[in-house]
Amino acid sequence: MGEVKNQLFLQHISKSLEEVRAEFRKKHTPKKDNRFLIRGITYEIGACRIDPDGYLFEISSKIPQEILSPKMGIDKYFKEVVKLINRKPKKPVDCKMENIVRSSEEEIKERDYVKLVYRYRESELYTPDEVEKNLRRHLAKGIPLPDAPGVATPMGKMVLHVLEESVKANIRQNLTDLLDANESIKKEIEGKSKAIPSGSTSKEENKPRKQPAVKKAPAKKAVAKKTAVKKTAVKSVKKPAPKGKAKAVPKKVKK
Repeated sequence: MGEVKNQLFLQHISKSLEEVRAEFRKKHTPKKDNRFLIRGITYEIGACRIDPDGYLFEISSKIPQEILSPKMGIDKYFKEVVKLINRKPKKPVDCKMENIVRSSEEEIKERDYVKLVYRYRESELYTPDEVEKNLRRHLAKGIPLPDAPGVATPMGKMVLHVLEESVKANIRQNLTDLLDANESIKKEIEGKSKAIPSGSTSKEENKPRKQPAVKKAPAKKAVAKKTAVKKTAVKSVKKPAPKGKAKAVPKKVKK
């Protein structure tokens, strides 16, 4: 019975993941292989798998190498994303940087991705009280029960319905957390690049250099000195005798 239940749950979880993929691809820019582009970064929702402790979901985003700086390389960018993600209420059970090579007829592309793996226990996806509450509401208001092929009981159909809605809500939140982390780091990089002009290496180098002060003699003293020189020059020059005038001849006295 456990194996049948797991397979049934996995089928409906996969359906929910596909709906979220389609939702994001419609809202944003769709790309190949069910990926989508949001604000210059490619995102992807992986498949679900089962382990003994619950259901595992994978989401990933491409590291935007084109905006990285010498101080914010690929490894540091990855660590910054993980640091921000681990501050969220739901933390991933595994964070890894993955190198993915995609080939086409035209070219081969090699990219580095941040991959986050989340685990949800069955008790996190639905509770019996939640299922019963939803079932009573549907029956009281005459709302048709969700279709679930292979499930006959109303309670079983409601379990699958609550499961699907819970998976969609959780995966949306996980994607939003990753999107917020990427945007926060992008703003940090852009802010630092604007603060330091291109070609500069430090703040000290950007400061204007002070020119050495040149001592100038006071203007009044300089004028006084020039005047003194002029006066000295005037004193040292003798006045020449007037030209064209004969010397005075003494008059003869009559005896």
